[in-house]
Amino acid sequence: MSEANQQPPPYPPYPYYPQEEDELSLIDLWNIVWRRKWLWLTLGPLAGVLGIFYALNAPVYYKAEATLAPSNEEKSGGGLAALAGQFGGLASMAGIDFGGGGSTDNALAVLKSRQFLAPFLTQEERLKALFPNQWDEGTQQWTVAKERRGEDNRPTKQEAYDRFTNGILSVSQDKKSGIVTVALEMQDPKLASAWTNELIATLNEHLRKQALAEASKNLEYLNEQLSKTKVLEIREALYTLIESQTKNAMLANAKKDYAFKIIDPAVTPEVKSKPKRGLIVIASGMLGGFLGLFLCFVFHFVETAKKSKSS
Repeated sequence: MSEANQQPPPYPPYPYYPQEEDELSLIDLWNIVWRRKWLWLTLGPLAGVLGIFYALNAPVYYKAEATLAPSNEEKSGGGLAALAGQFGGLASMAGIDFGGGGSTDNALAVLKSRQFLAPFLTQEERLKALFPNQWDEGTQQWTVAKERRGEDNRPTKQEAYDRFTNGILSVSQDKKSGIVTVALEMQDPKLASAWTNELIATLNEHLRKQALAEASKNLEYLNEQLSKTKVLEIREALYTLIESQTKNAMLANAKKDYAFKIIDPAVTPEVKSKPKRGLIVIASGMLGGFLGLFLCFVFHFVETAKKSKSS
């Protein structure tokens, strides 16, 4: 038989070795975990004990909350809105605001601004409450010296603002109802409630004085322009603008709660807001257990890799 008619053999000319499966079944996974059970049985309870120790020694905080309602509807809507549409161009040229500065968003922006909070926080007693670890009652001096503070070791305005806004002050607003919640979370519950109410009162007074100053400046400018013009249409527009600014000034003088009405003032909280001790212990134990399981698989794959390399 010639080589051209010769048929190939029905089997390969080399030995065939079936490849091993790399997938692990649930039983294999359980065997891996159970073989090194000392890892997760040790790390889980150990992390839980550490969580208990941390939870018992963590400082306790209390949150005081006040519920507010915007009191600027009559300033920003209705007649003033129509007035703004009618004489908006003239008012813009004169630098006059029809009440948009008293909106809730602007009031909340002022509440969280550095310019407003710095004078409130840098009073001596408030600085001592914000930085208790830096004040020595025995020597009546600030103990932490920093070069940028110079000879005065008192915390700076920026430090006080950062400490207050990062973790102490929280402000939220319900967009549907417009209700605003202002909360302070501090270790002293009485101080938390007192500061919350003082902060709101200071904000209302600050915005009230701001509105009075703005209305006074606008009235002075409008009266000056009124004395200079003889055009009847412009004089009528100026009279209307003068009337609106006079109403704004009267409103600011008459209303103590200029920006926000206090629906529910802050009271001294009786229940701590943090730490959540039970949650801390459970989370710590679970984290330790997961770490033990992870190490089980790490050790298994390291051992498998070593065996494969040696064989």
